[in-house]
Amino acid sequence: MVKWRNKRFLMQKFRLAPIHFIMLGVISFGILAILLRLYGKGTIMLLALFVVIALLVYLFIYQQRIYEMDEIEQIHYINHQAENSLTSLLDKMPVGVIKLDEETGDVEWFNPYAELLFTTEEGEFDTDSIQKIIKATLEGSSHYVTVGENKYSIYLDRAANVFYFFDVSTEYEVAAELITTRPVIGIISVDNYDDLEDEVSDSDISHVNSFVANFIAEFAEEYRMFYRRVGTDRFYLFTDYTVLDQLMQNKFQVIDIFRNRAKERELPLTLSMGFSYGDGNHGQIGKVALLNLNLAEVRGGDQAVVKENDEHKNPIYFGGGTASSVKRTRTRTRAMMTAISDKIKTVDQVFIVGHKNMDMDALGAAVGMQVFASNLIDKAYVVYDNHQLSIDIERAIGKLQAEDMTKMVTVAEAITMVTSRSLLIMVDHSKLSLTLSRDFYDQFNQIIVVDHHRRDDDFPDNAVISYIESGASSASELVTELIQFQNSKKNRLCKIQASILMAGMMLDTKNFTARVTSRTFDVASYLRTRGSDSVAIQDISATDFDEYRSVNELILRGRKLLPNVIVASGPEETSYDTVVISKAADTMLAMSGIEATFVVSRNVKGYVSISARSRSKINVQRIMEQMGGGGHFNLAAAQLQDVNVAEATTSLNQYIIDEVIKNEERKL
Repeated sequence: MVKWRNKRFLMQKFRLAPIHFIMLGVISFGILAILLRLYGKGTIMLLALFVVIALLVYLFIYQQRIYEMDEIEQIHYINHQAENSLTSLLDKMPVGVIKLDEETGDVEWFNPYAELLFTTEEGEFDTDSIQKIIKATLEGSSHYVTVGENKYSIYLDRAANVFYFFDVSTEYEVAAELITTRPVIGIISVDNYDDLEDEVSDSDISHVNSFVANFIAEFAEEYRMFYRRVGTDRFYLFTDYTVLDQLMQNKFQVIDIFRNRAKERELPLTLSMGFSYGDGNHGQIGKVALLNLNLAEVRGGDQAVVKENDEHKNPIYFGGGTASSVKRTRTRTRAMMTAISDKIKTVDQVFIVGHKNMDMDALGAAVGMQVFASNLIDKAYVVYDNHQLSIDIERAIGKLQAEDMTKMVTVAEAITMVTSRSLLIMVDHSKLSLTLSRDFYDQFNQIIVVDHHRRDDDFPDNAVISYIESGASSASELVTELIQFQNSKKNRLCKIQASILMAGMMLDTKNFTARVTSRTFDVASYLRTRGSDSVAIQDISATDFDEYRSVNELILRGRKLLPNVIVASGPEETSYDTVVISKAADTMLAMSGIEATFVVSRNVKGYVSISARSRSKINVQRIMEQMGGGGHFNLAAAQLQDVNVAEATTSLNQYIIDEVIKNEERKL
């Protein structure tokens, strides 16, 4: 180092400044002038001139080389100093640094701080933990790691294959505190309170009010929430995310506790809850909480829906372990009839569609809504896909066309008729993935949904009215009630229309043996007065021999997964119509001691279809939602792609077992 500095000093000593060149130029000029005076213009003069010029050129070249060498030496010196400083910094700074071998991936070098972090109690460097952390980082599944009591952020320099561990404990704690202190607004509604109020005496209703108020007060006190009763059946809650997280961790057990206590008092009451949280805008958080409560109610009540105040977030569902408990009222039906009527009057055309692979309930509801809409405007049409008709639907459409009382068009025809002022009514479904034609749906900016299945995430964004009553037996029942309240004398239900509506109700109620209420029989009675004919219904719904044989083939392949659950898997090489798959599930459910049935088979389109049925204890809708489908508590289905029957059955069996275990845990 000393030698290098002396060399550098000598270079600096002989470095010529601009003034030196000027002085050399003046001296050279003087010498040449003297020589010129003494010797004239002879040979000596030329030689002297050459020597002076050569000397100047040499000095210029020498000076240039000194500058170049000096710059290189300075660069080397600075780099050397930087390397020494960086090495010292990496050894001393509170950042863990680990370098891996590019070929083997083994730890090649680590700084003392990394050694301090990952040294075991035995004094050895914990390479196993390092490899796990590095693997998770490379896979992109984790960018944070907890070591001891501290939280570290991981940064990867891929070019150098070096990992850096930065202590972010303070920042992490601040961020976690901000998250846990976010405001939460919750709304609780007591399901079926209005009906109970009409049925019991004033003295009894006061006892009910005391029971409900005391329960909510205990619940709020347990979790230290502020609450206010804003009605006889509604409460508002205010808390932070820490409390909401606790509620979600225990799966909102308060819903099950309330139901059981109400059952002990022989009260048909359950709770629906809507919770929302976010940053800042409390007004918007409250609106989202109210929307979540509405979502919980239209899904059947007895459940909680939680969604962050962010349009990109999806709602989270808790509860819903019992059949639909929210009872619709005639007041609500009348209000929906008025709202739908007012909307229809503002459009130029109405198109009514059911779901893919239309069944009798979807067709009946579509026909009923066409009659309802035709009493308000002239251009109202039932839309169907003539390439996706089962045998019974084909028979029904043939009879409707023969009567010529219902305007019906195919999807291909309807697409050419749509205008910017047209209205689409979706019946017997609310999931976009199930609608008759997505291309047809995309033509509309105004949608009305009439359905009896629980609402799911895949819901139309532009739905101006959604009439969803999961407590109804069928979509045909809902639509018939709308027609009853409309009470128009312009277009009344004809015999075949009433028969198809009745057939739709019979399909979803399994001939009035499942999910029926007094309202169901009221509607059936009305349809009977409009000419519903049991002979015509049997003629439409009759099963031919080949279909009957296919149904029994699937039934014979059924196996008991649990003592009260049957799962039937069709052969991989054989395809069945979805109607056959559904009928097989329905038939097995009628067997003694069976609570739920599932049929898995490849359908005629090449997909794997699952048809699920239950009585009252197992929520098949929740199971089908996990399989990518949906439906009702007692009736649901799913359609899977890119899997075979065996794979679908294996996944289904696990979901069934998980659901049954959850049911048992709720009972405890």
